[in-house]
Amino acid sequence: MNPDKYPHQIDCVWLASDNEGFLAAFVSAGIAPIPTVALEMLAPQVEDIEGLVHALARTSTARLLASVKRPDSFRQLAERGLFVYDWQDIHRNRRDEIGAYELVAEPMTPLRADALPATLSAVAAALQFDGVRFAEQPQLDARQQMACTAGR
Repeated sequence: MNPDKYPHQIDCVWLASDNEGFLAAFVSAGIAPIPTVALEMLAPQVEDIEGLVHALARTSTARLLASVKRPDSFRQLAERGLFVYDWQDIHRNRRDEIGAYELVAEPMTPLRADALPATLSAVAAALQFDGVRFAEQPQLDARQQMACTAGR
């Protein structure tokens, strides 16, 4: 893995599916661990995923679970049927770090990976978290699921 592929200081979104095929969007804060396979994909590149998700139709109402900056951005992702995790450690001092993505918004009608367009479906298939149900996972350490690369 070329470490230069990591989108340093770019608050980008990557996708994963859980063991039931439901989807989650992970917001990296420009420093959080991102699965290496997501960074190595030729298309779509991790920097392009958020735009592709926003192009999907709204299929759900959403519920915010945490106080976040720019709540509309998180709500819009959840309205497309995705559970939304954010790297909240960026806003904490080092003593308070959790070291995991935290669920900040959830869809009332979750979307399954097989309902995605082919480009995004391939991403979700490559990033499947076995033994995880996003609806029951308030925190998720991606490093426990697969090899990851983090920002500096």
